[in-house]
Amino acid sequence: MKYIIFTIALAAGVPFIAFTSTVSSTVKRVFFGLMVVSFLFGSTTSINLMSMEYYRGPVRGFEITLADLVAWGLSIGMLLRSGSSIVWRPRFSFPLLAFFLYASYTVFTSGNSILGWFVIWQLLRMGLMYWCTVNFFVTEGVSPKSIRTLVWAYVATGFLLASITFKQKYVDGIYRAWAFFDHSNTIPSFAVILLCVLLVWLLYDKDVGIWMFLMALAAALGLIFAIFATGSRTGMVGAGALVVGSLIISNRRNPSLRTKRTTGLILVFMLIGVLFVADTVIDRFMNAPAASEEARNEFELAAIMMADDHKTGVGLNLYSKVLTETRKYREHIAVMRYEEQAGVAHHIYLLTAAEMGYGGMVAFIGLLVLFLGNMVVYGLRWNTLEHRLLLALAMGFTMVCAIGLYEWVLRQSPVLYQTVVALAFGQALVIASSSSGGLSRHE
Repeated sequence: MKYIIFTIALAAGVPFIAFTSTVSSTVKRVFFGLMVVSFLFGSTTSINLMSMEYYRGPVRGFEITLADLVAWGLSIGMLLRSGSSIVWRPRFSFPLLAFFLYASYTVFTSGNSILGWFVIWQLLRMGLMYWCTVNFFVTEGVSPKSIRTLVWAYVATGFLLASITFKQKYVDGIYRAWAFFDHSNTIPSFAVILLCVLLVWLLYDKDVGIWMFLMALAAALGLIFAIFATGSRTGMVGAGALVVGSLIISNRRNPSLRTKRTTGLILVFMLIGVLFVADTVIDRFMNAPAASEEARNEFELAAIMMADDHKTGVGLNLYSKVLTETRKYREHIAVMRYEEQAGVAHHIYLLTAAEMGYGGMVAFIGLLVLFLGNMVVYGLRWNTLEHRLLLALAMGFTMVCAIGLYEWVLRQSPVLYQTVVALAFGQALVIASSSSGGLSRHE
């Protein structure tokens, strides 16, 4: 049934999105918003054309999601309607292409494993999502309408995520909520950028109506609750730090009385929200299992050993397979010794080194720094809404990168989609902030 629905969506849905988005900008914005909201549902709105569901590696098939179909439709629509204004090579296309080609090369050198091509397909999808998002904001213009399209998508995501985590925690009695994902630790990486953008936008944009202001505020608080409901220690500390950072970004050089009052209101609501999840917070910090940390260290050591032995790594998506089959890399493992199939290193950078070599790890980190530095440099001008949003994106993105020291969730499609759209939005803001004027300026 799932494949039948996918075939219909591909044959009829993509052309429908392409055609209607050329007729109406409003429809185009609605589809873009729905695409962003669909990231939340992950595997529930996806199919794998070839699947290895029992493999323990990060990517387990040639996945296609609802978000991909919408992006394809929007991209075709923009080509048909706005071909003359299309940015064919968005900012940083060449570094991204170089990384993609190197990733493909590592798949060849590791024996052309189908597991590696799963990741190459994932990277292709992310490249298209980046292109689609940049061009959405280019063809629409980085205007209040286009920004609010993304904000409304974040608001809807915040409400949905808060609702399901509240149900899981207080109705279903689940200790650590996971929402629609495979693991509770995915939620913080998925939500932190949304949280920063919503807080900075609602606090700094002076033209926000009361209805949308309240909705955005409720969604931001819901995201904080969802993160705390996961019991992720990294996520909880990170969320608290990001709220403080967002308040600083919004209040600096901003004399608005509304901003000051809202800041106080947010702090009060945060205190109330923390009381709701205090039991989970205290228990997680006091009684977190030591075996989890020990297993993490064992897997990281195996990753270092693989990187030391293989100049271009063992191959994309092959860490779990190599660890399972090669005795040398398993001899030191004690906590997970009796697992039939080994897991994955939870350190995204060491995992990348194991699978792509130290050169691949450096290239990966270089891309992250390139995007981050670009957003910070432009954001530190502090003059307009674009600058504040760039700093919000940079702060949330920094937290996603920091979580990568403890998790490999940047290999999961929902988090990747969310991050790629945020980075593409950031590049659109850079273009807008480079022009004269800007969206809004506090006098």
